[in-house]
Amino acid sequence: MPDRGSEGTAKPVHRLGIGWGLVLALVCLPAGAGRLYKWVDEQGHVHYGDHVPARYAGKTRTELNDQALEVRRIQGAKTPEELAAERRRAARRREEERRKAAQLAHDRMLLSTFGSVDDMIMARDGKIAALDSLIRVTRTRIAKLREKLDLFLRRAATLERAGRPVPARLTRNIHDAREQIRRYQAFIREKQAEQQRIRETFEKDIARFRELRAMAAQGSGAR
Repeated sequence: MPDRGSEGTAKPVHRLGIGWGLVLALVCLPAGAGRLYKWVDEQGHVHYGDHVPARYAGKTRTELNDQALEVRRIQGAKTPEELAAERRRAARRREEERRKAAQLAHDRMLLSTFGSVDDMIMARDGKIAALDSLIRVTRTRIAKLREKLDLFLRRAATLERAGRPVPARLTRNIHDAREQIRRYQAFIREKQAEQQRIRETFEKDIARFRELRAMAAQGSGAR
């Protein structure tokens, strides 16, 4: 009878060749066992046996029946590096699926909202014009505040020239006017940046709308 490996397994088949190793393992398989396992050790040598040694329990192995046919493949425990790589791949897949879903939803919105490129240009110009109105109103407020600030500053200068103290209320009015002007100027810059974002967004959307229309036309022509 052929020698058996330690722990009830057949000897490593790298000494005999995979074919002979499998034959010997089947011959040595206890009657009624019905199952044979195949695994690979740290050196890459293939082993067969009626059970897997404890030190290889966490490794990937294959279960064979008494006809040497694969019944199932038992996946071994993954290393921390493999698990981390798997998580990264899953995260990339989720992000790609999210991106595709968002693009599909955006495409549907474009096609359901606009009937033509002219409609999109009109919508873009309307948004920009609305912001222009806000900017004009804010500039008017800044001009009025500057007039008030100039008046406050002249009063303070007159008092200083006369050697009189500037009242705390006047000092506060000067400070508040300057702060309000700065806030209005920041508001204008914000709205101008918003206008630029609108232009850029519509430029991309118009290009995508034309692309979708072209694809739809090609699909209709193919039919």
